[in-house]
Amino acid sequence: MPCGGDCKGIKTEITLKADKTYALSSQAIGRDAKPALYNGTYYLDKATSIITLDAEGDHLKFKIIDDGADGMLQKLDKFGAEEQGGPPARYFLHKVQ
Repeated sequence: MPCGGDCKGIKTEITLKADKTYALSSQAIGRDAKPALYNGTYYLDKATSIITLDAEGDHLKFKIIDDGADGMLQKLDKFGAEEQGGPPARYFLHKVQ
């Protein structure tokens, strides 16, 4: 994910569980800070394939691009639209096995 200032980016990992809970880790690349960790629940809007995290996750939104083996999530803005603050490819989270 993009970030401002002298930051090279934000390493973001999210685990979505079947019981509608998540674990989110976010860490600025190139800084010695420990990752910020968030845990909570999420809501999946099946009609739009948009996941919304609870208040603990700052109501972040992600669109499911593909839920298969090569699944990806796309980070959206707070209104559910595509992010505009950097190259679009930097807002995709790729599935890790």
